[in-house]
This record gives sequence, C-alpha cells and structure tokens, in this order.
Amino acid sequence: MKVAVIDDLSECRNEIQDSLHRFFAEHYADEILTIEDFSSGEAFLSTFRKDTYDLIFIDQYMDGLSGIETAWKIRQSDELVSLVFVTTSRDHAIDSYQVKAGGYLLKPFSYADFEHTLSMLSIAKIRNARFICLEEDRILLREILWCDVDGHYVQVHTEQRGIRRYRIPFSNLTAMLLCYPQFQTCYKGCIVNLDHVERLDKLDFLLRTGKRLPFSKRDRKKIEMNYHTYLFQKAREEDLL
Repeated sequence: MKVAVIDDLSECRNEIQDSLHRFFAEHYADEILTIEDFSSGEAFLSTFRKDTYDLIFIDQYMDGLSGIETAWKIRQSDELVSLVFVTTSRDHAIDSYQVKAGGYLLKPFSYADFEHTLSMLSIAKIRNARFICLEEDRILLREILWCDVDGHYVQVHTEQRGIRRYRIPFSNLTAMLLCYPQFQTCYKGCIVNLDHVERLDKLDFLLRTGKRLPFSKRDRKKIEMNYHTYLFQKAREEDLL
C-alpha cells in the first residue's frame, strides 16, 4: 500500500504515519506499507503522477495551496485514488464530497477515529483495484492466474484475456508481483496467484481452473507455510472488516 501524507506540520504528518503503521499491523499484517510525506500541496504536485498512490491524506489548511485546491488538481489527472481530508473544521465537508473524498478526519483525532475512517474506506476494495503495467497493457492483479517464461518471453496467464506475452526479463515481473502477499514463486521462472489456488496437492498448486502448477520439493515446507499463513491472514481480514 503506497500512501502520501500532505500536511505543513511535521508533528501531524508523524501522527498520521504512526496511526497508519498501527492500523496495518492490526488489520493487514501482510501488507507492505510505503509512506511518503510532503509539507505542502505544491511539493506533492511537483512529483505526482496518476496511479502512483493508493491513498492520500490531505490537510485542509496549509500555506500556499489549500487541501481542497490540492485535491482538485489531483482529480484532474487521477479520478480513482482514495483521498482523506484531515482538518480542524467541518466547514469544508461539502467541498470534500465534490472531489470524491473517501474520508474526513477531524483534528485532534484519536486512534479509534482514525481506525473508523480507514475502515470506512474499504481497503479491500483499494487492494482489489491494483494493477501492473507491462509494455502497453495494464493488468489487474486479480486477473492474473500465474506467470511463467517461454523462451525470451514472459507469459501472464489471465482469467479473462487468456495468455499475454511480453518481451521483458522475468526478474522485472518478479519485482512487480512479489511485493504483494498473494503471489508466490513456485520455482525459478514461475509465479502463482494464491487467490486462484484451490488447494495444495502433494507438490502441486491446484488452481480452481483445474490447472496444476508444480513447486520445488526443496522449498516445500517454506511454500506450505507461506500458503497457510496467507490463508489465515486473508480469513482474519474478512472477519475484522
């Protein structure tokens, strides 16, 4: 999960970051959390690109661009990123809805307030919308069944669009996917999406499509542990949300 925090007060940025780390540790322990902080809307917008962040916290009252002005500029290029306003007043609540903000956190806030705001965002939906870019294609992570190598090509086997082939190093794809907990290496040159696995069967991943993907006997214990840990965490998240 990549998050941006925009606030001109360092103590406020630190408080949000501390709350984020606690929230994800308690609710999404398998999530890799990356947080970048910015002291102004101008500083953020100078580097902002569409589809960079999953979630952005914006202070309403800042020197220079206000939170609403910053949000409008974000929405000019990215209509889907989740926005949360952090403010000392409810005066701009209506404005926040006009830029499709997903949350409104009133300062000073407790951790319970923070937890409630993020729970209302539906982090599960944010994660479900993730994708990777390969050459000219954008592929939702949930579409991917498994990936492997065929000669000089990487093959991405998808649920809806069949096999997609790309002339890129497999290591590039590995770097994109293995930061997400649902992806597991079967053996060198093969990655499976655990969300599509029906069960483990001896030395195979049995996918819901009926496809079998073998995994390394040498790594069997580690792979079995990773698989069952992932299932446990996924079930825990479903119970908590």
